[in-house]
Amino acid sequence: MWADLAAESDPFSLLVLVIEACRLADRLSKFDELLRGDIDTWARLTHRTLTDDYELKIDSASAEARQTAGALRQILAEVRRLKSEQDDPGDGNPLDDL
Repeated sequence: MWADLAAESDPFSLLVLVIEACRLADRLSKFDELLRGDIDTWARLTHRTLTDDYELKIDSASAEARQTAGALRQILAEVRRLKSEQDDPGDGNPLDDL
């Protein structure tokens, strides 16, 4: 994702958004691993004291994945907007963004 979104000429404010987008994509990958059955992260196996059963407890992974995906969508939209402004700065009127 970094190679697709970041350029040396990008301003720091844009690079910060790209860094955060990459972090969110990494988190989504971890959520996907968890939701597919990899229980090494964000989950625990507990023994029920009243029975011989064990219970898998997942710490709201699907809800967190949805929220993270929403945040990633918003950041990527902002990155696209800023990139298009760099490509076509217009007439430089500061009121254009209002």
